[in-house]
Amino acid sequence: MTAGALPGPVDTLALRRALDATGPIGATHRQLASVLSASEDEVQAALERWERAGAVQRLGRGLWILRAYGTLLDREDFVEPATYTERFEHENGVAIGRYQGPITFRSNETVPVHRWWPYVQGFSAEFVRGALGDADAGPGTTVLDPFAGSGTTLVEARRAGAHALGVELLEPAVLAARVKTRFELDPRGLRERAEATLRASRHGPRAPLPFLRETRRQFAPAALDELLRLRAALPVGRTGVSEALRLAFGRILIPSSRLHRSPCLGYRRTGPGEGRSPRDRFAEAVATMAGDLEALRSEAERWGPTAEVERADARRLSVRPGSVDVAITSPPYVNGLDYVMNYKLDLAWLAMARSYADLRRLRSLEVACDNLPRAETRAYAEVGSAPDPWLPEILARVRENVARKATYRRDDMHAIVHRYFADLRTVLAGVLRALRPGGRFVLVVGDSLLAGTYVPGDLILARLGADLGFEIVGVEVARTRRSGQRRSFELRESVVSLRRPARGRAAA
Repeated sequence: MTAGALPGPVDTLALRRALDATGPIGATHRQLASVLSASEDEVQAALERWERAGAVQRLGRGLWILRAYGTLLDREDFVEPATYTERFEHENGVAIGRYQGPITFRSNETVPVHRWWPYVQGFSAEFVRGALGDADAGPGTTVLDPFAGSGTTLVEARRAGAHALGVELLEPAVLAARVKTRFELDPRGLRERAEATLRASRHGPRAPLPFLRETRRQFAPAALDELLRLRAALPVGRTGVSEALRLAFGRILIPSSRLHRSPCLGYRRTGPGEGRSPRDRFAEAVATMAGDLEALRSEAERWGPTAEVERADARRLSVRPGSVDVAITSPPYVNGLDYVMNYKLDLAWLAMARSYADLRRLRSLEVACDNLPRAETRAYAEVGSAPDPWLPEILARVRENVARKATYRRDDMHAIVHRYFADLRTVLAGVLRALRPGGRFVLVVGDSLLAGTYVPGDLILARLGADLGFEIVGVEVARTRRSGQRRSFELRESVVSLRRPARGRAAA
C-alpha cells in the first residue's frame, strides 16, 4: 500500500515520514499526532486502516512502526544476539551453556518463609540452594548478596548453616530480609501481638494519609479506612515482633488496593478479591508467618549465625576483604524496573519515605534505570569512556536511534546504559575484594533491547568481571524472555559464574 492510498484529513505523506523517522523504535499515535499537529483520534484511525492493509504494525506499549522495520534481524544496521555470542566465545574463550533448573522468583510464592513478602524480581530458593551446594557453602562459610532484595539468598544461606551477609538499598526489602532471617522469632508471641493490633484497630484512631497524591483513588473507601486504622495500631520500635507485623502490613497493601505489581505498578482491571478485608488479609499473613516459624524449629540445629542485613549502596560495600566464600545475587537489568516507583506504596505507608522529594533522592541512588534523574547521567554522555570495548558501538547505536525519534522518552538513554555498566563494574570490584582467593560470584542477569538496539548485558557483565581479575567459570542461559518493546523478540536470562583466582590481583 502506498502512502497516498490513505484518505482523510491526516497528511499521509507526513505521517509516513514521521513514522520512518522513528525507525525501529516506533511511536505512539499521540506522539505522531503531536509531531503532525493533527487530531489524535484521526491519527489513530489512520494507523488502524494502515494496519489492516499491512503497511504498519503495532508493538507493545502502543507503539507503531512501518512494516519495513518489523523484523530487526533482517536489518543491516542491527547487530543480533548471535553475533555477540560468537564474539564472546572467540574473545573470552567461554562457550555459552544451558542452565537446567527453576530460576524465577515466582516459585517462591508458595515456599515457607520466602512467601512472606512478594518481591517482583529475583530468583528461586531452589536456585540458591543449588548454587550454595555447588560452592560447598555450609557451616563455617560466609555468603554475601550485594543486591539482597527480600532475602532469598540470606534465608537459604542461614538454613545451610552459613553466615549470611546482605546489602540492599530499598528499605521495604531490607525489612523483609531482616524479618525472614529471624528464625528464632516466637510464633505464639507474634500471634498474640497481632490479635491485640487487630482489636485496637477496630475502634482506634486512623493514621494520617500517606503523602501519595493518588491514595484515595488507589483504595476503596472501606479498605482505606481499615488500613489507616491498622497502620495506627501497629506496634512501634525495631523488636522482632513489631517488624514482623510491619512486614505483614506491607504485604497486604497491594492485594487490598486497586493496583497490581506484575511487574510494574499499575491499576488492575478488576478490584481486589471480594470478601477479603485488609484485617482478614493481615490476620492471614500473620498466621502464615507463625506457621512457617513453627515448622522451621525442626531444623534449628543446622541454622547459621544471625544474618546481617545492611541498608546500603552495593557500589560501596564495606565487607572485610577476603572474608566471603561465595556471593550470589541478581542485579537490576539494563533499563530494568524503577524499584522506587514499584514499591512507593510500601515506602509511603511504612513511613520509609515522607515526600516525593524523598522518592527522588532514593531514585538517584539506584543502579541506573530510565527514571534516573538527568543530573545523574551527565557524566556518562560520552561513549568513548565506556568500561568495555563493546560498549562504545552499542551506546552510539542507542544514541543514533533515539536521535531519529524526537519523541523518545529519554534523549540521554545511551548515558543511562553507560552509567548502568559503570555502576555494575564498581559492584563487581567490591565483591572481588570481599571474596577469598578461589571464592565464587554467581549472578543471574539478562540481556535487553533498548531503542531498537540489542544489549548483551549478561556477556558484558562477564567481560567486566574478567577485566577486573575474575575468571569466567561459565555463562549458562536459564530461560527465555520477551522484550517489553517487541513481544516477538526473544531475550534471555543467564547465570554468570565468576571466580576470584586462587592467586592474582584483586580489584583496584
